[in-house]
Amino acid sequence: MRSIPFQEFKKIYEEKVESIYKHWTREMQTKMSFHCYGWNPEVFNIRTYLEASVIRYYTAYCAFAKRGRGLTLCDVGGFWGVFPITLCQLGYEVTLTESLKYYGTSFESLFDSIRAQGVRIVDYDPFKPGPIPDQYDVVTVMAVLEHYPHSLKVFMTNMKSMMQPTGGLYLEVPNVAYWPKRMSLLRGRTPLVDLENIYKSKAPFIGHHHEFTIDELRKLASFSQLEIVREFFYTYSVTEGLWNRLWNKPLETTVQLLWPQTRECMAVLCQKKGNEVRDR
Repeated sequence: MRSIPFQEFKKIYEEKVESIYKHWTREMQTKMSFHCYGWNPEVFNIRTYLEASVIRYYTAYCAFAKRGRGLTLCDVGGFWGVFPITLCQLGYEVTLTESLKYYGTSFESLFDSIRAQGVRIVDYDPFKPGPIPDQYDVVTVMAVLEHYPHSLKVFMTNMKSMMQPTGGLYLEVPNVAYWPKRMSLLRGRTPLVDLENIYKSKAPFIGHHHEFTIDELRKLASFSQLEIVREFFYTYSVTEGLWNRLWNKPLETTVQLLWPQTRECMAVLCQKKGNEVRDR
């Protein structure tokens, strides 16, 4: 089965952003930012981030869409739930996992809305050993790994256990070798999290602890006895059109067009060694 066109996906996705954002409150985002100042509503616009992320989620959807509808899918750490409820409308059976102990009562309306739109929510910490929620045809982990400061061995063991024997695992991380970050480093500026973000956050800091290169992502898959089926590179936070980007930032834009490994985000679709990701 072929994936639906981007504009069709975007229309559904934007409707879901609208339905979810109705439950946003300043109190919610302020609580989120206690341990990561960069999420403070004064400096971070959640809605803009969610709308721009349609590129991230469409890329993930296309990675497994050819396998057909009706798949069981788990989005690990999906939180706002826009991607899971979009997939529900597209015919998937979707579970979202979150460590609910980190959220106060102000988030109940959000989670109730996600459930009402067909998504099963499971209270689960994937970084700790223990029983897994279930096994799935597809497991997605997007914008999660960079927030964890310790070994990913337990996490990856859990992810493998959650995969059906012929299932797929989609891992997305920010690219520390993103072209603007390379240029910042040449100018003596850190490509890592800004010190102000860490300084103004309560302990433990839950922002980005480790951003990845594609070689590191490949090593992570290899260490976990997974094979990479396909790699993806994309920039999502730049909203202006290609021709405007070529005019305003010709070098940066050309480099990213020619060398995908200099783009903002990257992802890999993995399978268990010895098994082929099943198509339908």
